[in-house]
Amino acid sequence: MLQRLSGQLPPWARYDHPVTRYELGTAQTLPRRAQFTRAAVTVVLGGLLLAGGYAIATDLFRKPPGQNLTESVLAVIFWPLLGMQIIMQIAALALTVNVVTEQKRRQTWDNLRSTAGGVNLTLRIRWAAVYYRLRGLLGVMLAARLLLILGILYDLTAFQGKYIDLLLNGITPEISPLAGALLLAFLMTASLLLPFTSLGLSAAAGLLFSVWIQQRTYSTLTLIVGIVLRTALAVGLLIGATQFVQGRLVLPDAAAWGLMGAFAAFSDWGLAFLNLGFFSEIWTVIPFGIFLGVTLLGFAVLQSALAEWVLALAVRLAEHSG
Repeated sequence: MLQRLSGQLPPWARYDHPVTRYELGTAQTLPRRAQFTRAAVTVVLGGLLLAGGYAIATDLFRKPPGQNLTESVLAVIFWPLLGMQIIMQIAALALTVNVVTEQKRRQTWDNLRSTAGGVNLTLRIRWAAVYYRLRGLLGVMLAARLLLILGILYDLTAFQGKYIDLLLNGITPEISPLAGALLLAFLMTASLLLPFTSLGLSAAAGLLFSVWIQQRTYSTLTLIVGIVLRTALAVGLLIGATQFVQGRLVLPDAAAWGLMGAFAAFSDWGLAFLNLGFFSEIWTVIPFGIFLGVTLLGFAVLQSALAEWVLALAVRLAEHSG
């Protein structure tokens, strides 16, 4: 998929760029047996994750996973996808946090800094390579979200197309069905963008840390701290959001809105909101909750701009570092 879109990318980010191909090590083709083994392991692990997700969704096979098809699918894939998202964030940091240390170990860093554009090209290509290396997981994320979006569109046809009118009944503020559909479209767009923008920001942050901390021991410690903090953030927001939805955590409206927004932005990347039944409950419980979708879209755009700014900062600091 990334290769098909490469025509829209700058030259340094395209798959056919010689430095990108060198970075990805495309010359080292795995033997057919190794490819088969890796594919088999991937299928087995995927099956185990789905089985685990089904067990959690059904409370160890004691109840149905959901009240309808869309809710059931999300309940089964939610936990496997959430785990994969955390792994992707950690991988993006791990793939970039030691870039400068590696170049110094190979004794190529000084040459790169003395070459016009050498540091800029190296760091940007390492950033872009994160997407190529994690393209399999990104593909799974995108496919799952598209499946859930199709489920939302199917659900909206219920009650002769009046389902959205029922969902909007009694929410604050009162809006028309057309406006509600538009806000849902913003949410669906945000849910497709967030995996890409979140990954880009994590990779850019890893490069910035790589420039700041150029000793392998300290960069490894930075990676460990980053893993702990990122995992703790995702788990903490998940616990808080779950307790609020279950009524065990009472919050003012503004705090509840902020909690659910942070949960969607930093923990599950808008995944839970792709369950229309769940998201409509948020509209009812939290005033202005229906605007969480458009807020997430704005957050994704801001995150993309921030990733570019952090990447440019890392390049500037690297070009002037000792």
